[in-house]
Order: sequence, then C-alpha cells, then structure tokens
Amino acid sequence: MGKATTGARAIAGIDMGGTKVKFILRLHGMTMYESVLPFTARSSAEFSDLLLRGIADLRASAAAQGTAIAATGVGCAGMVDQKQGVLPFSPNMPGVRNIAIGAIVSRATGAPAFVENDANCALFAEWADGVAIGRRDVVMFAVGTGVGGAIVANNHLYVGRHGFAGEIGHMPMVQHGLLCGCGRHGCLETIASGTGIERYVKSALQRGVPSAMTVKDALSARRIAEFAQAGDPLAQRAFRRAAYYLGCAAAAMINTLDPDMIVLGGGVAESGLLLDGMKR
Repeated sequence: MGKATTGARAIAGIDMGGTKVKFILRLHGMTMYESVLPFTARSSAEFSDLLLRGIADLRASAAAQGTAIAATGVGCAGMVDQKQGVLPFSPNMPGVRNIAIGAIVSRATGAPAFVENDANCALFAEWADGVAIGRRDVVMFAVGTGVGGAIVANNHLYVGRHGFAGEIGHMPMVQHGLLCGCGRHGCLETIASGTGIERYVKSALQRGVPSAMTVKDALSARRIAEFAQAGDPLAQRAFRRAAYYLGCAAAAMINTLDPDMIVLGGGVAESGLLLDGMKR
C-alpha cells in the first residue's frame, strides 16, 4: 500500500476484551494496519504497558504511511466512565482497577481519545451502519469471554445515570449460583458466556460425563462449539443451556423495554449455536 496523502490523518481504534486486544488504523474508510495482542495483564501497571506497546506500533505504522493519528476510539469490556475516560472495574480483567485509559491513550498518541464500553460501541455501529439501521429501540447481547449488553432507546444510546447501563451479563439468573467476576453469584455471565460454557463442560468431564472432548478441549468455547457442530451430546447440551438462559434474559428485556430488535453478537455467538435456542 502506498503512503497516505500529505496532511491526511488517520483514526485509531482499540478493542480491549478479556482475552485479546485489537489495534487498528483507518484512513479514508480503509484499514491501513491491524494487530492483535493477547490480554495477559494481571495488574493495572501491566494493563498500561500492554496499551502502550500496541499504541507504539500504531504510531509507527501511521508514520510509515506518511500520516499521524487524529483521534482514537477505545472500546473496553467492563464498566466505563465515559466522561472521565476511566475503567473503574471489569469483571473479566482481574487485578485491573481505575485505569485512566483516555489519558494514557491521549498522551501516547498526542491526540484526543474517547473511551466507551465495548458492547455499547458494537451496538452503536450496528445501529448507525449495520443490521439495526432505522430502528428506534434496540437491545444487544454480546456473548464472548463474558456477556455484555447495550441499549438504544428512542434513537439514543442509553448509558444510564452513571454510564453503566446495559450490563445484561450481570442479571441474576440462578439463586446460589456460581461466583461471578463481579463478586456476586448466579449472574447470566457465569452460565452463558464463553467462560461459563467452558466451566460447565470441564465440570461435566471431571464428573465422568461421556464425551469425545478432553479437559483440554474444554479450555476453549470455540473448540467446544466445533464438537457441538459435530454432534457431541455434552457440547450441544452446554450450548443449549447457555441459549436457554440468554433467551430468558432476552425475554426480560423485551417485556421491560419493548424493543424493535434484539441483536446477538460476540465471538461465542458467531458459532451459530445460540440463536435458535434463545428464540425457543
């Protein structure tokens, strides 16, 4: 790819999840650079180092293309203070607390940075230029490492008084259920996320439930999905169970908000094994 036109400036994007971080650089609607780093941070300091490492590569790529970063949008899993650009807490990032992501990114790039919950970013994209164009009221379920959620109400992204609205994954579903990363028990995320599916399969295998899977296979929801698609009963049961509880949560959101549409996204949802079960 040739160098960018002199004076043109690029937009950077950072997608921070519980297992990986994606960095992209776009100019004139085209992706100029993309990289993925595994999320290995177990403290706030390690989190900052990971961010800075990825940003250094973004800046180097921009310079190589004859451009610079004009602004950065950051989508981060967890409870985000949009006004301050701070991540107070993320259930799937143990040890990471009160990180001033906006300030870190802005200093490193020399340009403005805007921080938002990743599910809110995903739903806004679908509402502005995706499957939910023209819809006034939309709810999103983002099923990946955890279960995120987002709400568009009356043509506005609804974030609530403190900016934390849409945390669908932390709806209580099972009394005296498993411990969630948020500190409570029985949240939807403990059952229906990739992590919840993995935990369910691992526990079943350790109890001797018949399956073609090994405990190593149970470390990856993507791998479990492959077994489910191949007909493994335990893998299929794990996804049916997740879909059932997601369907219960979706029904609650429908009865509460009466949306035009429910959008299902996230890496685990890409398997195609959840939607039919949710509808039932």
